[in-house]
Amino acid sequence: GKEVYGFTMPLVTDKCGNKFGKSEGNALWLDEDKTSSYELYQYLINSSDEKIEEYLKVFTFLTPEEIEEVMKKHLAKPEERLAQKTLAFEMIKDLHGEESFNHAMEVSEALFSGDVSKLNERDITSVFRGMDSFDIDKDTNIIDLLVDNEVVKSKREAREFISNGSITLNGEKVTDTEMVVTKKN
Repeated sequence: GKEVYGFTMPLVTDKCGNKFGKSEGNALWLDEDKTSSYELYQYLINSSDEKIEEYLKVFTFLTPEEIEEVMKKHLAKPEERLAQKTLAFEMIKDLHGEESFNHAMEVSEALFSGDVSKLNERDITSVFRGMDSFDIDKDTNIIDLLVDNEVVKSKREAREFISNGSITLNGEKVTDTEMVVTKKN
């Protein structure tokens, strides 16, 4: 005889109609240790224009009027990605705090400017989570390091990449094929 309430909500999907979740391989965790603010920022900033208004409505506490204003500005200059930036700011601020949002922006700036020297070990570990990595235990010539760790297929390819300025180490382009990489690097 007690009164109860329930509600349903449609699944949130990406632009292809795929749901978000572990089984789909695109889960976004609320725990910052599982999905860092940087990873969340990158995911949200790359949200499709087709879904961004829906995401603003579902994932933020913005009023309908605020969302309408954001979308109006976004549609006038979609290349500036104002709606995606607003979504990223609102979600990260609410989940992890404004300081975490600012940190995610700093990490993004460092990566996309190529100045990775500003990143600490935790940032680097978070940013490159899931990517191949290797440790060096002795001083090694840059070409041997690239070949031995299968970054390139051959010494010729390593020399070519270096001469084309395609290899960086700690944000600095490697130009010397005789460079010795140490643990300090």
